[in-house]
Amino acid sequence: MVKNKASVLLVFWIVFSLICHAQNISVKAKVDSAHYQIGDYINYSITVTTQKGVTVFSPSLKDSLKGVELLKSESPKSEQKDNQTVITYNFVLAKYDSGDVHIPKIPVFYNTKEDTAKKTALSNEINLTVSSLNIKQGDEIKDVKDPIKISLDWKIVLLWILLGLIIIATIYYAIRYYRKKKALKAGIITVVKKEPHEIALDNLKVLEEKKLWQSGRIKEYHSEITEIIRRYFEDRFNIKAMESTTNELIDSLRQSDGTIKIAGISLDFFNNADLVKFAKFVPMNDINEEMMRQAYTIVNLTVPQKVDPMDKQESTNV
Repeated sequence: MVKNKASVLLVFWIVFSLICHAQNISVKAKVDSAHYQIGDYINYSITVTTQKGVTVFSPSLKDSLKGVELLKSESPKSEQKDNQTVITYNFVLAKYDSGDVHIPKIPVFYNTKEDTAKKTALSNEINLTVSSLNIKQGDEIKDVKDPIKISLDWKIVLLWILLGLIIIATIYYAIRYYRKKKALKAGIITVVKKEPHEIALDNLKVLEEKKLWQSGRIKEYHSEITEIIRRYFEDRFNIKAMESTTNELIDSLRQSDGTIKIAGISLDFFNNADLVKFAKFVPMNDINEEMMRQAYTIVNLTVPQKVDPMDKQESTNV
């Protein structure tokens, strides 16, 4: 009696499982015709209808087809209908000899949220016929079927456009380089080099326009203005002004006839700057303005005197 009850329960469980599976997914295969000619495109589709919580894996036809060529697999299309998900997989097939074609049941794998183990649902079988072409003697030879039109991939198009722009830019700069090189060979390009006093005066003007001390950046102002004058001494008189202390720099100025006249004003100039930089002295506005006037004076007093070529010739003749 117990065995009979167990058998009944087992049968009930199997039937219940089959019903649940059937409710989870249904698979239907179809073609657009039952009769084709050699080389015709056979539009084959598999439609999978599932409930929520079911994950479907794309079916594979390669191992199931015999005597039929798989030409194209399109991207699946999904839509919602009555709380169900309908997924359609479209394929393009072809057969290049006449005869009957049998497309077997295609397995579709899926799983559910409740059970992640893969399950299988089978499509229905498809039978169709491929007939020979009616050939007329003397007709022009044509392809069996027009080539399949492949959808345009914009990523590839953009890649080719980018490659074209790179080639155009490379050619453009190569032509410019060639013309510039040719121009250099044809003539001499004159490079105007500024004199040290011109550079110093330009830098002083730029420093004035910054208005550093007016905005409270006094230490930065004194550092920049002394660096301009030290750099000027190095370029103009070949004195290692950037590495020297104030006393060493003044001694160097006093030892040359060309710079002895600015030694006094330079001493006053650098002493004021040293007080700000090292003694944290906060100068009055008049001192900041005086520093700029002194810097201009130092440069202007040491501007090289231009020699008139005629005077130089007369001096040589004498």
